[in-house]
Amino acid sequence: MRVSKRILIASCGIAALAVAAAPAIAAHGKAGLWSVTVTTDMAGMPNMPDMSKLPPEAQAAMRAHGVTMNGHTITAQHCMTQAQVDSNGPPPMRNRKECTMANMTNGTNSFSADLTCTGEMTGTGHIQVSWDAPEHYAGKTSISGTANGHPFSTTTSFEGHWVGADCKGITN
Repeated sequence: MRVSKRILIASCGIAALAVAAAPAIAAHGKAGLWSVTVTTDMAGMPNMPDMSKLPPEAQAAMRAHGVTMNGHTITAQHCMTQAQVDSNGPPPMRNRKECTMANMTNGTNSFSADLTCTGEMTGTGHIQVSWDAPEHYAGKTSISGTANGHPFSTTTSFEGHWVGADCKGITN
């Protein structure tokens, strides 16, 4: 079970890329508060922990950061600054320094890239994001490899909605 949690944590790092990267790539998004829903499917992996079973202080901390969990789905709020939106490219992968993007394609309403990760988690994959408006995007990442010597394969779908210009104290 400990290895499964490590693999799950590793895949959540890739999922975090979806939360942080998608609105800013190529200035498609808007500055302000975004609500992002991320659904991860890992073969043979248990659901994410039921938030109601976490200690009350952990639940409160997660809610304070705009995070809720349900099964394989996490919803988080993320604040994009105007500088991040204006960067016209993918931001660095926070907490996944050992992952890089290559073969990036930046279209009018889409972005895609190949992923390569090294370190405790090694693997390759792909990310694809499409925008239908400055206030909405959807996409998918897939990655296969090994984490701490154990094979894994994961697909993560994500969807972001712009909530408004006011980040309501959320700074991530």
